Amino acid sequence: MESERKITSVVQKIAQPITVKLKRGAKGVYQWEIQVADETADATLYTINYLDGELRKRYVKQKEEVKA
Repeated sequence: MESERKITSVVQKIAQPITVKLKRGAKGVYQWEIQVADETADATLYTINYLDGELRKRYVKQKEEVKA
């Protein structure tokens, strides 16, 4: 009788696949750090590009309007 062998694999999912750290400097200049863990490089780059664009719309635009 052949023995049965079971193979188990562990797939680790990151609890927080997206992290954004937003910092405001003394002169009102915003900086951010975006960390993304996604299935593929293309998906990761898409998410980073999208988040960066949204942050720029909200925080860089406000600063430019104040200057004008």
